[in-house]
This record gives sequence, structure tokens and C-alpha cells, in this order.
Amino acid sequence: MEFRENLRRLRLERFISQAELARRAGLHALTITRLEAGLTAPSTRTVRALAEALAVEPRGLASPNEVAELRRVLGAVQTEDHVGYLDPWDRERGAGLTEHSTQSD
Repeated sequence: MEFRENLRRLRLERFISQAELARRAGLHALTITRLEAGLTAPSTRTVRALAEALAVEPRGLASPNEVAELRRVLGAVQTEDHVGYLDPWDRERGAGLTEHSTQSD
């Protein structure tokens, strides 16, 4: 079973909304929506946070090889589409930025 299917199945089995899972995992609710739709690939940090929030082992969601493959495939597709990000919450300081955003330091 794929990561996105595992995530949705586990979330629904626990009767948790996407917003609640996001809160428990320290993510933005839109990130959960994108992950379940297969529009973005999770970082290993995101997989660990989701696994903890769902009370499962990270391998219950995805194997490290699957995460790497998702990031490779979606990265190639998104680069072609000029989207410029995989998981905006995987950036330094969890800023949730895309390449078009600016940071003030």
C-alpha cells in the first residue's frame, strides 16, 4: 500500500480529521490534504511526526525507500511544472515557504 493510502486509512480508522491530524503532527492542514492526494511527497521528518500522531511506527506509513522515490518522482514532475517545492513544511525553521516567497532575517 502507498504512503498516501496508508495515511488516509490510518487517519480514518482513528476517526481523526485532517485538521486534527495536522495539529497533532505540528503540520499545516493543507499539507495533510496534499499528502493524501499524492500532490506532495513527505520528508522523513514529516513521516515521523505523522507516525507519532497516529501512534504507529514510521514504517507503518512508508518505507525510507518509498519516501525517497516519492520525492524523486514528484520533484521531477514539479520541476517540469515550475512549482518549486515538495513539502513546504520541510523547509528550514518549518517556515512553509515556496520558492516565490521571501524571508526576512
